[in-house]
Amino acid sequence: MEQPQRKPFFISRKKTYVTYILMGICILVFAVDYGLRLYLAGKYEIDISLLKVLGMKSNELLIQGQWWRLFSAIFLHGDLTHLGFNMLALYIWGRHIEVLFGRWRYVVIFLLAGLLSTAASFAFTAANSLGASGAIYGLFGALLYFRKYDKLLFNKIFGVQILIYLAFTLFLGFTQPYIDNVGHIGGIIGGYLVAHSVGLFTQKHEKINGYKTFIALYFITFAACILIGILY
Repeated sequence: MEQPQRKPFFISRKKTYVTYILMGICILVFAVDYGLRLYLAGKYEIDISLLKVLGMKSNELLIQGQWWRLFSAIFLHGDLTHLGFNMLALYIWGRHIEVLFGRWRYVVIFLLAGLLSTAASFAFTAANSLGASGAIYGLFGALLYFRKYDKLLFNKIFGVQILIYLAFTLFLGFTQPYIDNVGHIGGIIGGYLVAHSVGLFTQKHEKINGYKTFIALYFITFAACILIGILY
């Protein structure tokens, strides 16, 4: 019996330095924040007012027109533990996405997933928030697109345990205070929609089924989150 042909799949074999650049930006921003805290307070502690100045997500300030906070909040972290966990996750999963999608697609996925994460948080929670975790969850959304593209290869590389891990961490987020799980879910949705829009490494747009639909879905979802945040 003739075996069904599998979709051809190619990965980027270039060095994965974009992940380290993103990590470096987050670490540099934290170092600036840390230095300012030491200079202004004389000791290291989480200073909410300073984090607001630097660009954490604040619904009140967003409504006043400081929309740049949707982006700046991605690179801010509350303390060294927060930074450490996020950088470890970015190091582990970011390199996979950079290889599977290529450099520029990876950057687009990370940034746009992070923006939708912050927008979702703006829409559905009044709490201040910050951190790269929403953008990192967007990488999981991109992996879900890869699973849709080639389920057998996905299971061979990652296995079903990654889906269990994702479900567990989301469940944990709902049970722990101070975790912006709405932002995490927004990041997953954003990562999936953007990944479906840009495609895997070497995929041409004309060969990505419904890519225009997913581009539209991303911007509609983003706009809806901003509208909900403003109105409610």
